[in-house]
Formats: sequence, C-alpha cells, structure tokens
Amino acid sequence: MLKLIFLHFFLTVMFFGNTQSFKYTHSFSKKSNQELWVPDNTGNIYLYGEDILYKKSTGQLPSFSQSIKSIGNIDQILPINALKTYLFSQTQQQICLIDNTLSVQSTCIDLEQLEIENAMFCAVSGRPNLIYVYDQFNSTLFLINTKSNIVIQKVSNLEGVLSLDTEISEIKEYDNDLFLRTSTGKVYQLDMFINLKKELPNAHKELIFYKGFIVDLNNNHIQLSHLESEEKKIIPAEEINANELKIMGNSFYFSSEDEIKVYEYYPD
Repeated sequence: MLKLIFLHFFLTVMFFGNTQSFKYTHSFSKKSNQELWVPDNTGNIYLYGEDILYKKSTGQLPSFSQSIKSIGNIDQILPINALKTYLFSQTQQQICLIDNTLSVQSTCIDLEQLEIENAMFCAVSGRPNLIYVYDQFNSTLFLINTKSNIVIQKVSNLEGVLSLDTEISEIKEYDNDLFLRTSTGKVYQLDMFINLKKELPNAHKELIFYKGFIVDLNNNHIQLSHLESEEKKIIPAEEINANELKIMGNSFYFSSEDEIKVYEYYPD
C-alpha cells in the first residue's frame, strides 16, 4: 500500500513537473466596456461595445471599426472564416452576415419569419451555411440554412426531452457534436441529428474545448477533462491574471479588464 501511495505521489509530481508552460506571443488592448469579444481562426479579435464593432489584427494586417446601430445591440459574434462572420441580435431577433471589413452583406435574417419567437443565442455549425438557434419559447432548437433561409430541423420542448431541471444557457458545436450547458453548469452532448449522446459527469462554467477536452479556467490553473475518458489534465497558470479564457487552435486568449493576452501552448 505504501508503495502504491508513493507511486501515485510520484506520478502526480511528474505530471505537474512535465506540464509545458505557456509562451506569450502578443496582446490586444481592450476597453472596459467591450465585454463581448471573440477570436477567429486567423488570429483576429472582434470586440464590441457602445454600438461599435472592432476587428483587430496582428502584424501588417489592417484593423477595422464600424458603427452598427442599425443592426441593434449585438449579443453574439460568430466567426465562420476569414471572410464571413455572423452577428446575432437578441433585441432585433435577427442574424446578420458581415465580411472581413465589417460591412453587412445581403439582407439580415429575420428570425420571426422562420417562426422563431424568442431566440436567446446561436451556435455556428461546421457544416456550410448552417447555424443553430435556441428559442426560449417552448425550449425549441432550430437548425437553419442561412443561404436558403429555411429551417432544416426543429426540436421542440428540448428541456423536457432531456429532463432538464434548469434552463439552457449556452450552446456550441464541437467536433460535429452539439453541446448544451444549463444555468447550473450541467453539460449535455448531442450528435449532429440532435440525439442525446450523454451527460458529462461534471459541471462546467463555459463551453470551451481543446483537442478532445472540455476546459475550465479556475483561478490559477486550467483544468482539462477528456470528453471520452476519465483523463484530466491541469495546466498551471499562476502568472496569468485573467477573468476569461477562449481557445482557438493552440492559441489561448486570456482576457482582463483592459487587455487580451495571447499565449501559445504546445503540450508534451
């Protein structure tokens, strides 16, 4: 028994000792009122505050800003690729497409015309032109085609179907599966046909994913819990003072009140 305890202690120490540290690369300045921000897969940062949308780039690439009062208050910024980003407005109940210069393209999608009564949030799909919309009315999940402007799939009473005891507060697609998080932190994994696969064993603060793990920022460390096994990893982050984390590829974006610091992480 003593040998087993010693072995466990040794492996734990080795785990922490071999954890690869982060490598700082660059930062983006951020105003305190810009609470909504998101990176895209080319290294740009989108920030929104006081009716102004900003796109900040690194290196020699140009940055842009645009007043978007006509769209209404922006509740979600949903990058698709370097040339396409969706903006969701809960107050206007619409989804608008912008290009890489932040210019609105074509006509915004009026969700009421698709019989969506109270859309709360959206999630982009890896499948072309598809986006999920969660309607709080009757807890309905819609999958819509933004090119043809039609509903592909609709699931009503989703909270009842999943026997949820609290309301859904976030949705996100990862690796072709759709994840739902409730207000109490429970996370459910659905397949691309919106069939329940499983409930994750632990509560989570946000839907953040990295190479098969779901990720939580907990004070001075980052915890990774594998989606298909009981494997867990801890990444020390004592020197990084942040209140929010987003991940894109190997880039970890840590946000404080006035700055977003970008680090590269290369695990052993």
